[in-house]
Amino acid sequence: MRITENLLSSRTLIDIQNVLRKYSDLNSQLTSGKKVRYPSDNASVATRISNLDSRLRKVERYKTNVETAQNYVNMYDTALQEVSSIYLRIKELAVRGANDTLSDDDRVAITEELNKINEQLVSIANTEISGNYVFGGAKNNQKVVEIDGEGNFKIILPPQANIRQKISIGGQDIEYGKTVYDVFVTDSGASVFGIVKRLSDAIKSGDNTSIQNELGNIEEIQGKSLKNLAEVGATQRVLEMTSNRMEVFNTFSTEFLSNEADADIAQVIMELATQQNVLQAALKAAGNIIPPTLADFL
Repeated sequence: MRITENLLSSRTLIDIQNVLRKYSDLNSQLTSGKKVRYPSDNASVATRISNLDSRLRKVERYKTNVETAQNYVNMYDTALQEVSSIYLRIKELAVRGANDTLSDDDRVAITEELNKINEQLVSIANTEISGNYVFGGAKNNQKVVEIDGEGNFKIILPPQANIRQKISIGGQDIEYGKTVYDVFVTDSGASVFGIVKRLSDAIKSGDNTSIQNELGNIEEIQGKSLKNLAEVGATQRVLEMTSNRMEVFNTFSTEFLSNEADADIAQVIMELATQQNVLQAALKAAGNIIPPTLADFL
């Protein structure tokens, strides 16, 4: 094969271009800290990096959802513990109010306490987090309990809004919400606000039969409250385990992504120095190979 000056010059320039391209790639890795910046750099690695980025974004959304649910569940736990202690106090007052030896002043004192308790229960039922009523179910943007024209506390949440909130984590649905119907209404449909009002009236009038009837309702709703408290505790544990699992997955995925995408800076610096030497040698060789032209003497 005949080696002409044009062939030699062309091959030399192509080799220098290849060295410059490699030098540019290494310099880009050094400045960006990434081995792969574009799919054209390495299609298979770029695909894995894209998939990992997508998974990490999903994990971040899951973590945000879990944290929101945990805030609600912690509020439910606090509210239900308070409600359970209140129901116990109502039961104590009902038993005391059934005593025939009570004086009128004693009965008035009990009814006044029951009326205050009712107001406290309404306050708990209307608990808000960031403008959302935690016991509001599907309509958590409006008050749950209000006072009507006759001075009675009424649940204004429609029955069709009695839907518990839930989150979906990787295809798993976790129900964490509680509504006013779960906590403040018996299975037979009697609200605790009406129960306390009727109990107060019965104690004030000395109607022991009505007191006994309402005492049964109190025991029923007290048992329901304890059941809800147990369910909330179980949900807390599930959310905690889910959060821990998300943290482990996030750490693993971040490390894997780093191994795939991040450049080894020490190795890049060594290769960059090597390519710099190669480039200097190539330019020196090219100066000896490529013949001078008239432009070199201008």
